[in-house]
Amino acid sequence: NFEELRTELGLNVLKRIECYDISNTQGKLAYGSMVVAQDGEIARNEYRIFKIKGQDTPNDPKMLAEVLKRRFANKDFNVWPNIVLVEGGKTQLSVVKGNIPNNIYIIGISKGKRFKRKGGRLLDEFWIYSHEDIQKIEIENKGILIELRDEAHRFAITHHRKARSQSGQRSVLESIPGVGVITRKALMAYFGNIENIKKSNREEIMAVVRNKKTTDEICKYFNIS
Repeated sequence: NFEELRTELGLNVLKRIECYDISNTQGKLAYGSMVVAQDGEIARNEYRIFKIKGQDTPNDPKMLAEVLKRRFANKDFNVWPNIVLVEGGKTQLSVVKGNIPNNIYIIGISKGKRFKRKGGRLLDEFWIYSHEDIQKIEIENKGILIELRDEAHRFAITHHRKARSQSGQRSVLESIPGVGVITRKALMAYFGNIENIKKSNREEIMAVVRNKKTTDEICKYFNIS
């Protein structure tokens, strides 16, 4: 409940919460997600995805900082959140805080080390950046925050997996003699994915590639008669 959370945190207004998370494989194909709750409801039409530009090594805090810097520098966003929620604890908050305007409440959510019960799930822990200090806090009305964290994770990993799949398809096609960037893009634009290429015939491939030698190589690679 937004109103209960607003009261608990001592905020004058709580209309919008934005939550951010990062998904990558050893720094590669990294994406940052922004998910939103507006007036107490998840607002999927407000979601955004950011392709990480400045990092290719595994450093989630710096990736989060890049995403937040780009978000708040982007004039296309005509509304700011009252709360920014990030996946992570003290380390993440210490890195990202300089990229978030001073009048926005900053919270981190991380998996704690304490168990609810033996064999149970780790407790979520909450951190705030306030008065130039980062402290752990207890939050009673935390349901919306946990839901947003889970959504941000799901949204980021969905785009990362899609990019990983596309990267795999790209490397497969460009390993075929004669297939460069232009031919690969033409094939993917026409067929959509590798599986559809495998199901096609020589005439279809020739119509796209327009080169007999390259067509022969593609057909040979995918065993197309």
